[in-house]
Amino acid sequence: MAFRCINLFKNIRCSSGIIMRHNLLSTTTMENKLSENKEYKTENNITYLEDPDTFGTIAGRVPFPDTLEDEGDVKEEQYLQNIPLKSQKLSTKQYADLIKQYLKHKRIKEAIDILEIRMLKDDRVKPENYIYNILIGACAEVGYTKKAFKLFNDMKKRALQPTGDTYTCLFEACINSPWPADGLKMATHLRNHMIEKGIEPNLTNYNVMIKAFGRCSDIPTAFKIVDEMISKKIKIRVHTFNHLIQACISDKDYGLKHALIVWRKMLKMRERPNVYSFNLMLKCVKDCNLGSREDLLEIVSLIQKHMALLQIKAKVLQDSKTSLPLHIQHNNDHKNLNNNQTLKLDCASNKIAEETLDFGNQILEDVKINTNKTQTQTTDLVLINQNNTSLELIENYKRPEQHVEKRTAPNLLSKFVQIDKILGVQEVHTPKDKFAIIGGQEDFLKEMEVNSVKPDIKTLTQMLPLIEDTLEAENKLLETMQILNIKSDIDFYNALIKKRCFRQDYDSAFEVREIIKKENKLRKRHPLNKKHNVKLNVMTYGVLALGCTTKEKAETLLSEMVDKKFKVNIEILGTLLKNATFQMQFGYILYIMEIVKRENIRVNDAFIKHLEIFNDRCLKIIQKNDQKNRESPVIAAAYNRFSHIYNNWLKEINVEEALKPEHPWKQFMEPHPTPVQRESFKIVEPKKFYKRNRRFGKYCPKV
Repeated sequence: MAFRCINLFKNIRCSSGIIMRHNLLSTTTMENKLSENKEYKTENNITYLEDPDTFGTIAGRVPFPDTLEDEGDVKEEQYLQNIPLKSQKLSTKQYADLIKQYLKHKRIKEAIDILEIRMLKDDRVKPENYIYNILIGACAEVGYTKKAFKLFNDMKKRALQPTGDTYTCLFEACINSPWPADGLKMATHLRNHMIEKGIEPNLTNYNVMIKAFGRCSDIPTAFKIVDEMISKKIKIRVHTFNHLIQACISDKDYGLKHALIVWRKMLKMRERPNVYSFNLMLKCVKDCNLGSREDLLEIVSLIQKHMALLQIKAKVLQDSKTSLPLHIQHNNDHKNLNNNQTLKLDCASNKIAEETLDFGNQILEDVKINTNKTQTQTTDLVLINQNNTSLELIENYKRPEQHVEKRTAPNLLSKFVQIDKILGVQEVHTPKDKFAIIGGQEDFLKEMEVNSVKPDIKTLTQMLPLIEDTLEAENKLLETMQILNIKSDIDFYNALIKKRCFRQDYDSAFEVREIIKKENKLRKRHPLNKKHNVKLNVMTYGVLALGCTTKEKAETLLSEMVDKKFKVNIEILGTLLKNATFQMQFGYILYIMEIVKRENIRVNDAFIKHLEIFNDRCLKIIQKNDQKNRESPVIAAAYNRFSHIYNNWLKEINVEEALKPEHPWKQFMEPHPTPVQRESFKIVEPKKFYKRNRRFGKYCPKV
């Protein structure tokens, strides 16, 4: 043991001497060691010039960073350091005004950025549900369904309570969706969400739900919602019936039948139709069919039942009137008489309710209101003045009756239909025949007059495709417009031009521009009517292009558009190309193709389809002439020239890229492109109000 301790002491003394001697020589050999490579030894006495724990020595040693930085930590540090000032933040109304300025010019992307970037990231302001409602409504208006529901989900994540307007806008987004199947799916999901959360819809929500399911071709669900409203004792008004008629329009095969049934139900519930109801019926006549002959007979039988109920109602009312005595005494006796009369009227109304079901409560109200009328009819006396002390009576007093012109033609929209005038029933298919069963031009306007509804310009515009396709019927409609003092607009004249061009009456179609000039001259006589002047738009030139059967007329029309500073589009050029291919005018066709290439206009499927049909038509004509040994050098030479130009033209316009379908929401996902011409669009930043610190002293009255 002692020997081992002596050896250990010797080893320690030797190593300490080496260390001391190494320290003494370190100053002299420092520069030599810096120039030499550093050597590393392992357990097996193998020497390495570099560190054996480092892999690869070609690129040299890579400096290792002292600290590790994470992107999330950097963002968090920046978020904590860059705190916005209070003066940078705006109020909710000021943010809403900024958003509305963008929405006024259809800048959806920029308006959404105000919320997602400026409010949430830059200013760090918690938005209110008012901001979300504005943006959801804007997305719903343009059919941006996905973003509308995304904003709705973000709204719920921020613990903001959705309002009735929120759900109304979401259903509107489902209505305007470019894909009806997707809109129906989202509307069903939203309705189920409201049921699960116990959200009670208001009347506006119910109406827009009916409209959403009806537009998305789910008519049974739309009628179920009406039944739900009735079960909750919500009064069905005319606006709900209008939304039901819109739902019926989505059924192109039997929509008119459903709409007439809804109309009879509206009359049965004693709701007076308004101008929107009549306009929707005209649209339904134009777009939908009635069905078979049996469907029309079903509607007639429904009307007969309704007429029978009305006759029962009139008979019971007459019996109740004759059973009422009249006693005119002093004031106290008169009060007792009124009590007795109300009791008798209640008994009579109960009998009516048992016989006519739906009309019970409404007839009761009518009978109570018409108490004085029943007294005057039995005694020819009427109450003129009633005070606490005296009564004044006049004998043989009769109220003037409203004169209504007697109508003999059966009108299925009328409350009292002349069933006896119907001699037979046949199938109805054409718009003219469908318009005839609701009265035609004259009786339809009389029905509006009976319901105290004044037609507007939209009524006459909807009526224009349904009248007879003659110049006399159109002039009669223009005269009716002047008699009713209805101011026309450019949409009516565009529909008139289109109707005349379809029957190839091109001269009368171009004469409509002269009618517009005369109308503007009449309106310019008063300075306040200048804003109501009829101005031509792009749609006007689009319908006028239907009458350009020659190249010269097309050149005149396009030059006029340039003078009026209207930009030609592919729809107008497609209409001109269709006329050129129908007339087999090669020069006209090449002229339109040259305009497309020069103006760099993107073509569509219809434009290429016209050219392909024309190409096939020319090949068939040349092949038929070859089979019959006919010489047609003019057509062959013109077609060869056209074929050569057509092939080069397809390569120059890059038709494959042009025909790729564009996503309908792409325009809302990107910022609005900068226009070529100067645009009068300027965003006004709201003024920032600074609060001054005011010191209020204690009030001291002056002595």
